[in-house]
Amino acid sequence: MRRMVAGGLVAALVVGPVVVRAQTAEPASGSSASLNAGAMGISLSRIARRLDAESQARSEGLSPLKLDYHVDVYGNAPRLRFFSGQDLIYGAVPGSAPTHRDMLNLVTPQAFRSPRVDFLSLVAGAAMYGARKTQQWNYERELEEYQKLVEAGKNVPAPKPPK
Repeated sequence: MRRMVAGGLVAALVVGPVVVRAQTAEPASGSSASLNAGAMGISLSRIARRLDAESQARSEGLSPLKLDYHVDVYGNAPRLRFFSGQDLIYGAVPGSAPTHRDMLNLVTPQAFRSPRVDFLSLVAGAAMYGARKTQQWNYERELEEYQKLVEAGKNVPAPKPPK
């Protein structure tokens, strides 16, 4: 462990001056101090005069640019409707992920989305037919028993026919 710490310390002492030398700023041969503003057509005294005049005009309220306008507006402001035409309570949120039903409608062809035959009506019709047929069979069986009892001489009420 001591050897690793000692090796790291020696490496830091050797590499440290190189890193410090790389970060020191040396003046370049064409520094900004050697630029001549007059040769470029710029007058620093004129710019300073204009800035002073502008700051004085602003402090006095007289701007040479005449950008101070005052407008009085009288009337009612329109209502701000940020979410118009969107149902945020019961509808889907705009820009959100699609629902399971949306994905099913997307990947299922139109021909396979709904059955061609109304199966619920078929099942309900078959159940009603079966119930009527069962009532008819029960009535016929009770009627046969009633006929046998009447032939035997017993006094019993007749069965009621199905509705």
